[in-house]
Amino acid sequence: MSMLPKEVRLADGRCLSLKEIDPADMLDLIEAAGSAVTGASAAAWLGYAEMICSVTAIDGVPVQMPGTKEEIRDLARRIGKGGIAVLYPCFHQDTDEEMVVATAKN
Repeated sequence: MSMLPKEVRLADGRCLSLKEIDPADMLDLIEAAGSAVTGASAAAWLGYAEMICSVTAIDGVPVQMPGTKEEIRDLARRIGKGGIAVLYPCFHQDTDEEMVVATAKN
């Protein structure tokens, strides 16, 4: 993951404060995921959950790191589609460049 901005503003005016998930947070996230990390979609689920769990505050109100799948879902609902649309490029900005480099190597 690249450097995240400290805050992002959503189209509806809300402000999300962000932090990069550290290795200890990732272990907690994996533990919270439980059975979600045993299926074929585990990497996608964890990537999406990491994006959601990077939110530390909404409009200046602190958000606790989710400890269960249900808490992750609840935070995802609070963030909403607009929030995910703004977060996604913060986490996937290198993807296009990596694909170009991989293609060029072939």
